[in-house]
Amino acid sequence: MKKYVTIILCIAALISCKKDDSTHVMQEGTYTNKNLATAGPITLYVGDKTITEPTFIHDFLERRINNWLMDSTFREQPGINTPFIFTEVTIEGDMAYYTQDPGNSYQDTFHINPLSTNTRLLVANRESIIKPTVIGELSCANVAKYVRRNPPTYACSYFNYPDSYCTGHKQLQLNVESDHLVIPVLTYYFARPIASGVVCHTYERYISDDFNKDILGKLRPEDTLAVQTYFVKLYK
Repeated sequence: MKKYVTIILCIAALISCKKDDSTHVMQEGTYTNKNLATAGPITLYVGDKTITEPTFIHDFLERRINNWLMDSTFREQPGINTPFIFTEVTIEGDMAYYTQDPGNSYQDTFHINPLSTNTRLLVANRESIIKPTVIGELSCANVAKYVRRNPPTYACSYFNYPDSYCTGHKQLQLNVESDHLVIPVLTYYFARPIASGVVCHTYERYISDDFNKDILGKLRPEDTLAVQTYFVKLYK
């Protein structure tokens, strides 16, 4: 019996060590991205199909960019050292000070909340104007709510979409790696045919959030969703 107890304790110790090894501590200090990011691949979702073939995606983007996305931020060549907006985050205790303009002394102040072992959710201290999204099934009017993992919470003093007045707290996700921090940033394009020859479409660029894959279960067969994530790596 003692032999089995010893074996169980050894296994438990090994599991505990493994967990500790995968947990990274977020050190205090100032982190910057040096105007660079890592571009992930573009993924195209058409109904229940997932398309990653570069030629197909290039042809799709070329057609859409000519018509709708003249200043698209989709980058067809993924990889490191992609030119990106200057980003700086200073960590002090459970507070984070965030800026995207090196010439501006003003910083957004966020409270740091744990999401998981190596993931934090930064919630802005001050309220700001938030564009509301319509509740209900996925549509061009509310794809912004479903495409991101951490949509902002808000309250509306006047609601008459889209001319509503709503305020809330901005949120962004922060991933903790072994020697740096990472902010995932989304660019997406969504389209849905709504009548013969009529297509609703919507898109956003550089949303500081992670992609919410639950949206894939809400796509209709005729829907098209293109998504790319930039990983903004911040080093001390």
